[in-house]
Amino acid sequence: MHQLSRNAIQPHERFTDRARMPTMKIRLSAARIWDGTAPTTTREALNLIVDRGEITSVGSSLGGTSESIVRLPPGAVAIPGLIDAHVHMDLDPFLLAPDDQFKPSRSDRDLRMIARAGAMVAAGITTARDLGAGEWRELALRDAIARGELPGPRLVCAGQPLTVDQGHCHFWGGVATGAEEQAQVVRRQLAHGVDWVKVMATGGYFTKGSGVERAQFSAEELRQAVGLAGEAGLAVAAHCHGKAGIRNAAQAGVRTIEHCSFASGEGYGADYDADVVKEIAAAGTWVSPTVNANWLRRMKKDGAPTDFFRNMRGVLGGLREAGIPLLASTDAGIPGVHHHRLAAGLLAFAKYGDLSPVEVLRTATSDSALGLGLESICGRLEPGLSADVLVFAGDPLEDLALLENPILVLARGRIAHRDPSVPAPVAAA
Repeated sequence: MHQLSRNAIQPHERFTDRARMPTMKIRLSAARIWDGTAPTTTREALNLIVDRGEITSVGSSLGGTSESIVRLPPGAVAIPGLIDAHVHMDLDPFLLAPDDQFKPSRSDRDLRMIARAGAMVAAGITTARDLGAGEWRELALRDAIARGELPGPRLVCAGQPLTVDQGHCHFWGGVATGAEEQAQVVRRQLAHGVDWVKVMATGGYFTKGSGVERAQFSAEELRQAVGLAGEAGLAVAAHCHGKAGIRNAAQAGVRTIEHCSFASGEGYGADYDADVVKEIAAAGTWVSPTVNANWLRRMKKDGAPTDFFRNMRGVLGGLREAGIPLLASTDAGIPGVHHHRLAAGLLAFAKYGDLSPVEVLRTATSDSALGLGLESICGRLEPGLSADVLVFAGDPLEDLALLENPILVLARGRIAHRDPSVPAPVAAA
């Protein structure tokens, strides 16, 4: 069983006592609602009933009794909690070099990871997929959050990524040469209780000398990883920058391609290939393009669109035109990409992907839940699903910038954030 450092857990013990208490039966009163799939929010204000962490009723009627009521301000809009499909909980975005990540003590690293999780859920990120680190500490965090011991998003985790000698993120320990070693690495992750399997199909920018254009595994080698994961009921996420690795991943049948940047020595998007995009579409593969808040600063230089913006707008446009479903994702944890800033990343995603507000919100709610295999758990405001609910002072489908300032966050039925403009729950009459 994975355990976080005792020194990291101790400051949160009072939260632990509170979190283990049963969640209240709460009624969110008088909010317009966007359910995660509809083209618009409801015209009328509705009530949303939460009981034991699940949504039990959404409608104009009370839908049964409740222990307490949260009376929302006029004009409030409720939407499903946000999902970030690509994060690294054990990475510190303030540290620039991979070696620096290992310098703090283990307890300090755990404490920082716990703080990131708390900041994420307070910002409205109620679910996230962690795609790699070296010591399975994020699995311990996942389990502590699931037990109600710590505040944070629901996590699904991949453990050590499969890579090659001196390949991308080799320092995390998932190095393998040949089919048998590759199988051993995958089985080691399964033994640790991962939810996904991650493979580094190409080199990456985080690892000097790994070569973003270089395919690290053949399609057949990737197919073996897909098969081993599938035997355990798990899917594979493939890190892919270069065109050859993207093609191999699509041919191998991975569930999601991460980044899909068509990068070359000339930069992101410089090696775009429409034929490879057709292969991705034919395979039914999802793409997680890891558009983060920093991309907003890369749109223009001296008042003119940058090559980066033009190239990646072209890549995302090609993916959309081919009908490939996209996942909201940020790669949080890499240098300068902060875990709680998915909302700002969605603003960038809308601009680079030419997405309407409702389209970009679907990528971060119902679409991501479907792509990650969590559609029966979260991603929509429907009876029977987890009570992951965000409330805003206005309608984010009309103004995406509102996403950065939720006035109320419920994660699995517990209040994770409440703005002073929202009254505290009061006993139901």
